[in-house]
Amino acid sequence: MLLWRTLTEKSLSPKLVGKMRRYRLTRGEGVLSFQGELLAYHRHAEQEDAPGYPGVSHLITLAIFRTRKGRFVVYYIVEYPDNEHLFGQHQYVTHLPEFGDVTRFVAAMAYINVEPFRTKVISEATARLSPSA
Repeated sequence: MLLWRTLTEKSLSPKLVGKMRRYRLTRGEGVLSFQGELLAYHRHAEQEDAPGYPGVSHLITLAIFRTRKGRFVVYYIVEYPDNEHLFGQHQYVTHLPEFGDVTRFVAAMAYINVEPFRTKVISEATARLSPSA
């Protein structure tokens, strides 16, 4: 019997990059389940000299997965500290058909601290997707 791992921060570690796993993420009253390979991830807390962003919405985590069927899942966590409509950390998932769409999606993110996430995650995922020479 194959286990479905709930997608959490522990699901994002160096030893799991490049390995096929089954993931599930509770979304409201439903569940998103997929089997995929973690291509790349970045956490704000792991960044050297990571600045704080009091009162400003910012990324906490960004990860890219390639599903078994060759599509892509972008998983990200945003913290909303002083927003009257949203408060705390919120998880988001976007399912995209091609890696070019992933690149455009991440490039369009406008969070204050998106640049180190964008640079690291896109370059690592691109390297992992490139055939080895």
